[in-house]
Amino acid sequence: MGEDAKKLRRVPSQERSRKRLEAILEAGAAVFAETGFEAATMEAIAARAETSVGSLYQFFPNKRALFRAVAERCMERTAQRLAELLGDAPASREWEELLDSVIDGFAELITTDPFFRAVWSNIQLYPEYAEADAALENAMVDVTSGVIAVWAPSMEPARREVVARVVVDCIGAMLLVAHREGKKKRPRFIAETKLMLRRYLAAEVSR
Repeated sequence: MGEDAKKLRRVPSQERSRKRLEAILEAGAAVFAETGFEAATMEAIAARAETSVGSLYQFFPNKRALFRAVAERCMERTAQRLAELLGDAPASREWEELLDSVIDGFAELITTDPFFRAVWSNIQLYPEYAEADAALENAMVDVTSGVIAVWAPSMEPARREVVARVVVDCIGAMLLVAHREGKKKRPRFIAETKLMLRRYLAAEVSR
């Protein structure tokens, strides 16, 4: 894939252009989430954004480039949401309560946020944002490792990183399964994810 298909064609410098770009990204996320990538059209996205198809092409050379921008925005929202869920003093909370809060917070996002639903409903396009996702995962592991260090100060750093990565990857994988299972079965998988990680971490951390 050429670099022109991956990057924003024009970086907005004026407030009006920035607002138009935001509207396009919001519309793209909604359409990708509702219809799937293959069925989505630039015309439908333009109509949703209340702009012209020409405006879309001013920013993105094609639909795939637009999806990649939507996915990268999803990564940004993920990092922001994690910071919100952890708060300013995560280690001051009981680890079980904090774990449940993080899982519930992301479970809500994958059902209500169009950027999350767009990405998780089109997981076949993962290569489009794999690099951004890998960077996000590493950042989340670092944050999680830092929190675990307070609860398990004697744990070796290498071991702590492994435990943190297991937690981060397990939550991500199980939320994807919960998303695929649908609204009716989703709560069961969320509950099982909490139980599984509680049992895993109970042997690793202490107050």
